[in-house]
Amino acid sequence: MDDTTHFVLPANCSPERHLSARSPKSYRTYVLEVVDSTVLASGDEVLALAGDKELMHIVVGHPRHDAAMRKKASGSVRYVRKVTAQDAERLKEIQQKQDAAIVFCKEQVRAAKLPIHLVNCELSFSGKQYVFYFTADTRVDFRGLVSTLSRALKAKIQMWQIGSRDETRFFDTIGMCGRELCCNCFLKEIKPVSLKCARVQNLSLNPSKITGVCGKLMCCLRYETYEYGAEAQGDGVKDKDG
Repeated sequence: MDDTTHFVLPANCSPERHLSARSPKSYRTYVLEVVDSTVLASGDEVLALAGDKELMHIVVGHPRHDAAMRKKASGSVRYVRKVTAQDAERLKEIQQKQDAAIVFCKEQVRAAKLPIHLVNCELSFSGKQYVFYFTADTRVDFRGLVSTLSRALKAKIQMWQIGSRDETRFFDTIGMCGRELCCNCFLKEIKPVSLKCARVQNLSLNPSKITGVCGKLMCCLRYETYEYGAEAQGDGVKDKDG
């Protein structure tokens, strides 16, 4: 039985609609603006344009209305077309370039003795822009690194610093529950987690029991907090643990 979810326009509806999509190489989920009547299904691979950067994205569903409006105001991605067989060949070539760029960047980081940990690299479909994702404990002056990378790769370079929670979203990882990490499969936004979430559920405060792969408190500690009467917990909760 086919359980694929299709997103089809009603006959009397405007062709402009918004879906939720994410890049397989990025931790971010975007609102995907579709302005034609193309039938899209959850899991479809599409090309989308974000600013001057065209990347492949995977359709993941419908965004929440309020989230859609916030993200649309701050910038969304515009649907271009479904990924074709020719695009698939191009994506293989891009993957090889990304892998080579990661190796080269790590070499330059070691040579410059920069206190950063390179996490991943994303190359636009046009091949004109690289985005390098990294973690660091402090603010880092990477202007020299950007200049070196730009000359060697002959492309525009961006360096994005991310947190340890976001780092795990780049990789297919299994949690202690035996399932794929929540941040990898369905969480569109990582919210802060407080130790109070574990206390009100009478869970063990042993760090090995409540700490996720990222080294921070597990996101799933939030799921049943309200059911245990933790009225103080909510979207505005302060998180001292990350």
